[in-house]
Amino acid sequence: MLTKAKRTAALLLALAALLTVALAEAFDAAPTLEPVRPLRTARLRAVGDLMAHKRQLDIALQPDGSYDFHPQYALIAEALTDADYTIANLETTVGRYRDTEYSGFPLFNTPEALLEAVKDAGVDFLTLANNHMLDRYFEGLVTTVDNVERYGFDHGGANRTAAEKDAPTVVEVNGIRIGFLCYTQMTNGMERYCNAAVKEYGVNYLRYANFTRDVQKLRDAGAEVVIALPHWGEEYRRKPEANTVALAKKMIAAGVDVILGSHPHMVQPVQFLEAEGEDGVTRRGLVAYSLGNFISNMTVRYTDSGIILDFTLRERQDGSFAVENARCVPVYCWKSDSAIRAVSSLKYYDEAPEGMGAAVWSRLKESFRELRDLLGPEIELIAE
Repeated sequence: MLTKAKRTAALLLALAALLTVALAEAFDAAPTLEPVRPLRTARLRAVGDLMAHKRQLDIALQPDGSYDFHPQYALIAEALTDADYTIANLETTVGRYRDTEYSGFPLFNTPEALLEAVKDAGVDFLTLANNHMLDRYFEGLVTTVDNVERYGFDHGGANRTAAEKDAPTVVEVNGIRIGFLCYTQMTNGMERYCNAAVKEYGVNYLRYANFTRDVQKLRDAGAEVVIALPHWGEEYRRKPEANTVALAKKMIAAGVDVILGSHPHMVQPVQFLEAEGEDGVTRRGLVAYSLGNFISNMTVRYTDSGIILDFTLRERQDGSFAVENARCVPVYCWKSDSAIRAVSSLKYYDEAPEGMGAAVWSRLKESFRELRDLLGPEIELIAE
């Protein structure tokens, strides 16, 4: 006869066996769960005009006849590399044109060494749609694009062929597909002296843009975020004109997520802007009307400063993207007899960099306060 203890043990074993069978059947019937994909983010930075005035060429010229532009970017390179992707406006043609000398204003033409320095400083994308891209005619545009590609930059706005103009510009950053639209308001009338290719496909002119169509082309090519780089507005203005604001609203309404403006050579406000599209959907985008000069030899007040715009693209649960955390590094262009250098004015606000005189340091600090007042409390200024 089984004892009570043995009967209890046998019952527990039977129950355990039944539970094991039931659990096995339950797991077999349960659906297979897909692994959760982490939401994607990318932090981008953008700077304004990369100029190459005659004084910059003279400073970069070496005793052996070569050129070295690295010192002009050395004190700001860390800020340019501190991002997943960095964007800039190249406001010069690059590569010698026939037998002409390199030159600054009004017809910019710069040695290839400039691209080497800009690449080493951390820039990834160059917009070539600006008023100086025909300073060496269509031939110079083609040479510039050739060199920009040879040095490994992504680019947009200038095209060697009709096929290039029609091809959407989409790059991938941290798994996020970003489409770029690059336009210029004008080319200083130089198109009148170039062959017909310029108007047909060579330059992306703002006046011919169809924002809805252009954005849709990028979306069809897989772009998840759209960034526009318009070269627009009046020079030497610290506020955008009504027409510029209207164009920005049209871009946002068409689905542009970020607008990075250039041409005024002075910083203009940065803001989030809302606009309703033709489909009745209200969209929101980040607009920097003008990033100002990044490096130049200009002397007009306010042309000695610029900003590095820092912002984050963050994926939402539905697969769309938010543009968040817009901040700026204030930049001052430090000019001396022997050097022209871009530096962070906030980084050196309390202590001047080695070799900077008292008068220049005073102007650096003043330029920081000017940018702080212009951008207002909604845009955080950071040292690097």
